Amino acid sequence: TWLMAALVGPTAIGLGIAFPLALQLAGGDERKTARRLGAIYALNTLCAVVGSLATGFVTIPLLGLQHALLVATAALIASSLLVMAFGTLSTRARAAAALPALALLAWLAFQPAWDRELLASGVYKYATLAAGSIDVETALKAGTLVYYRDGAAATVSVKRLTGALSLSVDGKVDASTAGDMLTQKTLAHLPLLLHASPGRVCIIGLGSGVTLASALLHPVSSVDVVEISPQVVEASRLFADDNHHALDDPRARLILGDGRSHLMLTNQQYDVIISEPSNPWMAGVAALFTREFLLAARARLAPGGILCQWAHTYNISDRDLRSIVATFASVFPNGTMWLMGDGDLLLVGSTGLDALHLDELTRLWDRPGVAADLRAVSAYEPFALLSSYIGGPDEIRRYAEGALVQSDDAMALEFSAPRALYGDVAEENVTTLRRLLDLTRAPTPVAAAWASADAVQRRHRAEMMLKANAYQTAYQDYVAALALDAMDPDAPDGIVRAAVAAHRESDAVARLESAVHAHARAFRVWIALSKLLAATGSMDRAIAMAKDACAIEPIDVGALEQLASIYADLGDPSGLDLTAEALRHFFPGSRGAYYYTAASQFLHTDLAGAALSARQAIGVDPRFAPAQNLAGAIQASQGRANEARAAFRTALQLDPRDPVTYTNLGLLELSAGQTAASAGLFAEALSLDPSSRSAKQGLADAQRAAGTR
Repeated sequence: TWLMAALVGPTAIGLGIAFPLALQLAGGDERKTARRLGAIYALNTLCAVVGSLATGFVTIPLLGLQHALLVATAALIASSLLVMAFGTLSTRARAAAALPALALLAWLAFQPAWDRELLASGVYKYATLAAGSIDVETALKAGTLVYYRDGAAATVSVKRLTGALSLSVDGKVDASTAGDMLTQKTLAHLPLLLHASPGRVCIIGLGSGVTLASALLHPVSSVDVVEISPQVVEASRLFADDNHHALDDPRARLILGDGRSHLMLTNQQYDVIISEPSNPWMAGVAALFTREFLLAARARLAPGGILCQWAHTYNISDRDLRSIVATFASVFPNGTMWLMGDGDLLLVGSTGLDALHLDELTRLWDRPGVAADLRAVSAYEPFALLSSYIGGPDEIRRYAEGALVQSDDAMALEFSAPRALYGDVAEENVTTLRRLLDLTRAPTPVAAAWASADAVQRRHRAEMMLKANAYQTAYQDYVAALALDAMDPDAPDGIVRAAVAAHRESDAVARLESAVHAHARAFRVWIALSKLLAATGSMDRAIAMAKDACAIEPIDVGALEQLASIYADLGDPSGLDLTAEALRHFFPGSRGAYYYTAASQFLHTDLAGAALSARQAIGVDPRFAPAQNLAGAIQASQGRANEARAAFRTALQLDPRDPVTYTNLGLLELSAGQTAASAGLFAEALSLDPSSRSAKQGLADAQRAAGTR
C-alpha cells in the first residue's frame, strides 16, 4: 500500500494542483477573468479529449507504452518550464526552479529500455508458479519472445517455449498451442455440432485464430469475428500453422471493435454466437459476463440459435463462478454446462424452449474435416465431448441457486474477481461441478455414451485430458482403461505419464503391481511399472521389473529397450553392453538395436563406432529424437560443434519436450561462449524438469560467465 502511494501520490498531487493553479494565474482584471476562465475550461476539456484519443490510438501504438510515457512526462515538464518562464517569479527563482526540471528531462533522455521479456511474463500471475529450482525472473523469462506490441486496449505478446506458442494479453496467456488447444477447438465444434444447420456465426475474441479455423470447417456461410485489439490480429498470424490462415478465408469477416457494442448495435442475426473473452479479473472484461450482454447476444440469435459462453474454474471463487452460471441461466434457462479439461467451463444455451438435442452431436460428428480436427486434440469419438457434459437446466439451477446475477448496474464481478486471483480453488471448483451430474438422470446420449465406453474410449479421453493439462482426470481415465482391459497396448504407459504429472506415483505403483499380479503376461504393464519405478528412483526394482518383462515369451522389443534405457541412465556399461547385444540378436536392424549400441559405444568412448551406430539408428527412423540427441552429444565430444548444434536442434524439432536435449544444447552453447543463449536453454530445460541437476549447474555456470550471479 505504501509503495503504491509513493508511486501514485506525487503524480496525483501534481495533477490536482495544475488546474487550480491555471485558474489562479488567469485571475486579475475582473473584466477579463471570466473570459480567461472560460478559455481555460474549454482548453482543458479539449486537451483531455484529444489527449486521450491521441495517446490510446496514435502515440502508444506508434511509440510503445514506455516512449509514450516519456513523451507525456517530457511534455508536462516542458509546460511547467513555460509557466515559470512567463510567471511572476524573479530571474533567480526561475533559474532555481528550472534546474531540477532540466535535470529531470536529461535523466529521462537516458532511460534504458524496459525489459519486454519480463513485462510479457505476467509476473503478477505466474511468479508463484515459476519453477522453484531457479530464480523467479529466469523462470518467467524462459523461452523466446517472438512478438510484443503495445496497443490502446492491451499489450500483446507471443512467446515460444519448449516448442509451444502462447499469446498473452497484458501478460496473461489467453491462447496457446499446448494445453489450450482442446478448449480453443471445442468452443467452435461443440455449439456448431449441436446446431443442425449453422449458417451465420459470430465469434467474440480472435485470440490465436484456432476457434475461427475450427468454425470454418463446418458448413457455415459466414463467420464474423470481433476483436478489439489490432495487435491480437497481428499476433494471430504467428499461429498460421494451427489456424490455417483462417482470416484469409472468404467466409471470415474481421470486425475491429468491441464485441459487446457489436452485438448491441448490429442488426445481423446469427445461428451461433461464441463468446471467448479473457478472464473477468482483467479490466473491462466483466462487462461480457453480465445479464445485459447475454440479453444482447440472445437478441442477435436467429430462431433456434445457440450461444456458447466461456468461463473458467481456476483463480475464481466458488461464489463468483456460481454467479456467472446464475447470470447465464437467467437469460438461457435451458442451458447446459460442459467442462473441458479441468480449467474451462463452456455454457451453452439456445433461444428455443426445449433442451438442446444432444444426439445431434453424434449424428453430425463426421462432418467433413470436423472429426479430423478434433482428433488433433485426441477427441476421437463423440464420447470425448459427451463425457464433458456435466449438467443441464436442473443441475444449473441447483448449482446457481441463490447466486448473484451480474448486471451493468451491479457488476460485482469486476471487483470480486481480482481478489481470487491467487486463490488455489480450481480443484475444489472442478470437484463440485463434476458431482452435479447423476448419470442415472442424465440425458440419454450422455448416459449411453458413458455406459458403452470401452477401454479404448477411456484411454482416448485420458489422452485428451493429458493434452489439456488435466492431469488428475487423465490419470483416473487411464486407470479406468486398464481396469477394463489389462492388455490395452497404451494404457499402462499413459498411467505412468499421467501419474508423474499428477504426482500420483505411489498410487500408480500400487495399481500397476496389482495388475501385474492379476495378469502375469501383460508385459506392457511390467514395462510401465519399470518406467515408473525408475522415475521415482527405485532403480534396482525398475531393473528387476524390466528383466521380468524380458522373460515373458515372446520377448518384446519394448521390454529390452526399457532395460537398456535404465542402464544408459545409470551409466552402467556392462549392463548396457549385454542388453544392446540382446537387441542386436533378437531385433537386428531395429532402431533400438542401433541406438543402444551407439549409447554403449559412447560410454566406452568409442566415438567413431558410436557415430556410425547413431547414423544407422537415424537411417532406420529419421524422426527418432533420442538418436538425433545422441548424435549431437557424440559430435560435440568429437569437437564438431556445428554438426552437434544441428543435431540437437533437429532433436528439439522432433521432441520439444525433452529437457535432456535442451541441457545438451545449452552446454554446447556455453562452451562456445554464448552465455545468454545457453542460459535460456537451461531455463527451458528446467521448465520441463525442475529437478535436473545438470540444467541447474549449467544455468549457474552461464549466469556466472555473464556476470549476473
